[in-house]
Amino acid sequence: MFEKEERELKNLKEKYENVDIPLDEIDEAIKIGFQNAKEVKKITKPKRKFRIWSIVAAAIFLFGILASIRVSPTFADYLTKVPGMEKIVEMIRERDDKGLLSAVENNYAQKIGTSQEKNGIKVTIDSVIADEQNIVVFYTISSKSKQQNFKVNLASLQPIDGKELPEHSLSFGGTIDEVGGHNTSTVEYDFDEPYKQQDFKLVLKVKSGKQTEQFSIPLSIKKHEKTNQIYELNKTVMIEGQRITIKKVTIYPLRVAVQVEMDPSNSKKILDFSDIKLVDRNGEVWSKINNGTSAKIISDNERIIFLQSNYFKDPKELYFVINKLQAIDKEDEYLIIDTEKQKILKQPKGNYLSDLKKEGEAIFFTLNTKKEFNYDMIGSISDANGKVIEINESYVTGNVSNKQEIGFKISSSQKYMNPIKINLEAFPSYIEGDAKVRVR
Repeated sequence: MFEKEERELKNLKEKYENVDIPLDEIDEAIKIGFQNAKEVKKITKPKRKFRIWSIVAAAIFLFGILASIRVSPTFADYLTKVPGMEKIVEMIRERDDKGLLSAVENNYAQKIGTSQEKNGIKVTIDSVIADEQNIVVFYTISSKSKQQNFKVNLASLQPIDGKELPEHSLSFGGTIDEVGGHNTSTVEYDFDEPYKQQDFKLVLKVKSGKQTEQFSIPLSIKKHEKTNQIYELNKTVMIEGQRITIKKVTIYPLRVAVQVEMDPSNSKKILDFSDIKLVDRNGEVWSKINNGTSAKIISDNERIIFLQSNYFKDPKELYFVINKLQAIDKEDEYLIIDTEKQKILKQPKGNYLSDLKKEGEAIFFTLNTKKEFNYDMIGSISDANGKVIEINESYVTGNVSNKQEIGFKISSSQKYMNPIKINLEAFPSYIEGDAKVRVR
């Protein structure tokens, strides 16, 4: 499966051994690159969220291979024996975002290096990568007491001029575990329109054991001129009888935004674009954003999906490909449950859900599926009188013996009339195809 890549690696070996490896740059890229689990915070509108590379001479081609295929044991074993490379292999496995890798490779990252220390906890802003509508701030937390993990309860960028930022989505790392001596994470902003501010302060509230400290660290972001590439397509494809129009593709240095519209007359509701990608004529793939904002909902039938960016690759031919969608019949786009009787009264075909229970404020049921389904299914909720019910939290557990638990909490102070209706934001029901639209 990897014979071709291994032959190419062997051919590069002689050149590679004679290359002076810039360890300082590698360490900086490693510092930038380590990522942790993301927590998405919704700002202003319903949205969902997303994102390095070091210049290592002849290794550039090698990294291109590593970022585009699953790393083989042979490759990984070879690289871990090269001084300074083992952490890069771990970084690629930790977070696979070719857009960010390419941005760093092309000197698009801005080094900051500003720190603030309070009572033994130190926060350092390492670097920032930004284009006209996205900001990714990389920071490291360290402790004199060698604390192994930190909880970030608050993270934001606040403009120094006091003006409000344009509408945006924000995501940031939550629990940050120590990896290789570093506690590194990100604060990521995705704006609906270009932002104008350049001078900010990064505000973090960090908890370490019983200790909580708040940090406010200034940083200035270099102004980026308009860099996006816009392709107006308005091309319609068909997946199992469902019509989808690819309206526009916008390529930024840090991500690609694909605007799609579902035909209102479709028999199914598209919940998620599970397997979509950009592919060039050589078969290189740029897939969905795995960390951060993955999509924005414009309306019931229109959304913007974010993919990894191929901005710096600039291929002569580029295609948008759809292979798999999460979809359910429109008549099945909601659940009806009775929390008093602890019964599921209506659900999509397949009887995937069972064992509804209510314990105090918690309501939960079992999802029966062979493959793990890491999506938050719970959307808006209303009672029998149409009254909107607010939920405090929702969760999905891991798959154990082909079962997962889906749950949410309704505050006891909220009074509602059974049965209640739950609109589904995700469900393990799929349609598949092979739709391909040329972007350029």
